[in-house]
Amino acid sequence: MTPHLRLSQPIAGFTLVEVMVSMTILSVASLAMGSMLVRSTRAAGATSSAAHQTAAMSGAMARLDVLPFASLTAGTTCVTVTAVEFPYTQCTTINSVSSKVKLVTVVITPSGNLLLQPITTSFKRTISGNGNPLNTP
Repeated sequence: MTPHLRLSQPIAGFTLVEVMVSMTILSVASLAMGSMLVRSTRAAGATSSAAHQTAAMSGAMARLDVLPFASLTAGTTCVTVTAVEFPYTQCTTINSVSSKVKLVTVVITPSGNLLLQPITTSFKRTISGNGNPLNTP
């Protein structure tokens, strides 16, 4: 009669099925995380481009606001800016409403960015009195 060896504790470890199930769950979670990162990268790029577009508009408005009233000649001018961060075309239209009022319209059109639409801003420039800042006759 041969004695049978009996183990008091079973051998611990993972089965092949448990390892494969955990790897499948990990790969599905990794794919979901990857697609979420791609979406967030695109959204961050669109937000950055919108910020550049707003900054370009603000700069154009500030420059036109400080120009002397007499140097605002009626007509339309377009300038293409080829900045690496945000290439765009800026068109400025100046209309003389009267001798003391001019309507200034600025349009910023992004180049090569299909996510952004052109933005437009208008403002009136007025001059009081005879247009002489020193108020001399």
